[in-house]
Amino acid sequence: MTPLVSVRNLQVHYPVGGGFLHGKPKIVRAVDGVSFDIMPGQIFGLVGESGSGKTTVGRAILKAAPITGGEITFKVADLPLSIAKLEGERLKALRREAQMIFQDPYAALSPRMTVRDIIA
Repeated sequence: MTPLVSVRNLQVHYPVGGGFLHGKPKIVRAVDGVSFDIMPGQIFGLVGESGSGKTTVGRAILKAAPITGGEITFKVADLPLSIAKLEGERLKALRREAQMIFQDPYAALSPRMTVRDIIA
């Protein structure tokens, strides 16, 4: 079965500082080397510590964050389509169909339970 969404070696890097007086900008590696597949009908959750890049991965999938490297493809009419090629109406259509759902960790996760108990 072909993945609905395929992410390969995703990189999202941001330049910080630099400029004429400050020299070469430093690079913050918000996401570096993330890969996964989402199959049709599959529910996918991305879990990690605060600041680990979860939101940045979601934003990159929706082309709302700059993709520095890697590949994100969607299955459209049984053919893979690179997110890098989406613009205009096709990008708007993707953003209408795909969503990030944020969850309040304080309401969803009990500190008395282990991660295994929560996701099992």
